[in-house]
Amino acid sequence: MKHLYGGTILRVDLTERRITKEPTSAYVDRYMGGKGINAKILFDEVDPQTAPYEPGNRLLFSAGPLAGTCFPGACRVDVMARSPVTGALGDSGMGGYFGAALKFASYDHIVVQGRAEKPVYLAVQDDQVEIRDASALWGKDTYDTPDRIRKELDDPKMEVISIGPAGEKLVVFASIQSPSGNAAARTGMGAVMGSKQLKAIAVRGTKGVAIARPKEFVAATQKLRQAIAQNRFYPDVHQYGLTKVHDQEMRFSYDIIGETFEGPEWASISEVEFQKKHLHNRVGCFACPVACFDSYDIADAGGAGCMKCSPPGDLTFDVRNPDMKIFWRAFVLCQRYGIDARSLSNLLNWMMQLYQNGIITEADTDGIPMKWGNPEAIIAMAEKISLRQGIGDVLADGAFRAIEAFGKESERFILMTKGSLSDIHSIPIKSRALGFSVSPIGSDAQTQPVLDTAATRKYLTAKDEAEFQQLIKRYTERAATEVGARNAPDPRVTEGKAALVRQNEKRTAMCDIAGVCSWMTSFIGLPVDIETIAEFLTLGSGNPVTVEEVDRAGLRMQYLERAFNARMGLTRGNDMVSEAYFHRPLSTVKDHQQIGVTKTELEQMKDDYYRLMELDLKTGAPTRLVLEKLDMKDVADRLGI
Repeated sequence: MKHLYGGTILRVDLTERRITKEPTSAYVDRYMGGKGINAKILFDEVDPQTAPYEPGNRLLFSAGPLAGTCFPGACRVDVMARSPVTGALGDSGMGGYFGAALKFASYDHIVVQGRAEKPVYLAVQDDQVEIRDASALWGKDTYDTPDRIRKELDDPKMEVISIGPAGEKLVVFASIQSPSGNAAARTGMGAVMGSKQLKAIAVRGTKGVAIARPKEFVAATQKLRQAIAQNRFYPDVHQYGLTKVHDQEMRFSYDIIGETFEGPEWASISEVEFQKKHLHNRVGCFACPVACFDSYDIADAGGAGCMKCSPPGDLTFDVRNPDMKIFWRAFVLCQRYGIDARSLSNLLNWMMQLYQNGIITEADTDGIPMKWGNPEAIIAMAEKISLRQGIGDVLADGAFRAIEAFGKESERFILMTKGSLSDIHSIPIKSRALGFSVSPIGSDAQTQPVLDTAATRKYLTAKDEAEFQQLIKRYTERAATEVGARNAPDPRVTEGKAALVRQNEKRTAMCDIAGVCSWMTSFIGLPVDIETIAEFLTLGSGNPVTVEEVDRAGLRMQYLERAFNARMGLTRGNDMVSEAYFHRPLSTVKDHQQIGVTKTELEQMKDDYYRLMELDLKTGAPTRLVLEKLDMKDVADRLGI
């Protein structure tokens, strides 16, 4: 493995304080790299008797084969473990510069097991790997920790990822943070890291990534970057990140949900105006031509940080807070403490609904009224949860413990899937419900089919059926070509929704195994596709890599995720959204019952999805037939099927 790969899996046993290395090559032929190899290691080494916080759980970090190269967006790191949120698969991706540093040190993966006797951090400087004392870092936030480590190691160029107080205190949705604003969030990877008393990982690599055909690789990269720059979506994304688009999409989403708060406060929320007034700089991850992050430094609202995509909507629209400085203050707290801002937003929205409906009072929330948009509630809960203070100690253990505390009636208001708190402003249409249900980790931002989303917008504005069919003609034609289901964009039908979800999954899978950011793809309208990935894997490795091989590696990864969840006891019944999904959109929305989803419709779509994936219709697990077709007999044997 001279080219493209680091060639080494670094294994760290914190209990034994033992560091070993093994070749990546044993996994590459079938699983290619990145998340695919992570999934194989997790499946092989973590059994149902190993709870998320036990030493035997593995915490896995991977940088795929293209990570660390000049390929656009070749920055992604996959983080995987058994999750305290789902009880089964936990997985999260993060960008920044850590993945490139890992590859430059000649490592494709880090596998952490065991639990240290006292807080430690891992220092990786090329071939030198140390487990170092982190007692003085315990309790520090994720801003302070990297600075202290760089000073201690006398290396300002160390790439450091760390947990904050939330991870140390095992807040179930604690995140692992990078200094560039990237986070491995949602499924509790920060809590798993905290359970191992691992405060941080610092990496510095100086070896680079070897490319088999460097001149051709660089020439192809330059051509691809030109194609990205000339794409019609690029100028806005490069200049505004997702701020401009997100401003519009938040209002569109709430039009479909049918829920807004009244008055000038609603209109006053403007991410674009906030950016114009406060933007410090644009920030990009390693090798990224887009630079989608906004950097702010607002002295009277929490200070500095980097942000992209949804947090402004999470902490304004979703909690009816019109003050964007309150959003920024809360977001910076999430970054410093190391908790997932979207999970915080979901809990706030939920408690504000409960407060409005008289299910909870100030007596349940440490004297803080959970009124819509209450700045005190937003800031206080971010701190209380992160530090496990008062009611925050209950909320820090996740949705199920909170439901127990607030009573069974509270459950019907919460949006979650597989225990993972969902995006409040997710468009409540059929494909989203299916995508969230069948996702191995619950609500997943990567499963957002664009064709039926766009068609839903047209449906709500069309004056009659004839106009609607005319407005969506280009979407139906695309669906016929791309997924073989012409009616798939129509939000009123279940037909083709499984095919749309599979299209999204395949796009994401190719990025996950390659170590590439999915924002370079059709996810936001950019041109990277599976043919592109195969071409660069070929040029980089020096060996021919076909589209079919990339697709099969992605499938193997997805079947491993399904197989792992099956071993953890998940069945078809766990592929389900919570009750609140079935009451959206609200009755004020045009034909709300047709564009929303019923339980019967969801079961029909699950049947369609399972058939597409050749899964067992009763259990949702992979069948021996499909596993053997993909040379995964060992996985079938382990499942006992």
